[in-house]
Amino acid sequence: MNIDDVVQFNENHDWCGCLGIIIEKKEIHNDNLNSEGKNDIRFMVGVPSPEQGTTYVRVMQSEFAIELIGKAKLVVKGDEDEN
Repeated sequence: MNIDDVVQFNENHDWCGCLGIIIEKKEIHNDNLNSEGKNDIRFMVGVPSPEQGTTYVRVMQSEFAIELIGKAKLVVKGDEDEN
C-alpha cells in the first residue's frame, strides 16, 4: 500500500468498516515483532469524520487492520501546496 491509496478498516481495528486515504507511510523499527528484521510500516490514514473534518488514524502494517480498496483519483493536499 502507498500514499493516496483508499483503504478500509477491518475487524481488527476500532474503526471497522470506515474508509480512509493513506496520507503518510513510514518505515519504523518495531521491537514487538517476532521477525528477524523487526521493521514495520506505519500508515497515517485520513478518515472523514462528520461535522469534525478529518480524523487521522495511525495503523501499523503488522496489525493487519486495513485492506486496500483502490487508488484515490482526487486528493486535496494541505495548505503547504496551495502557494
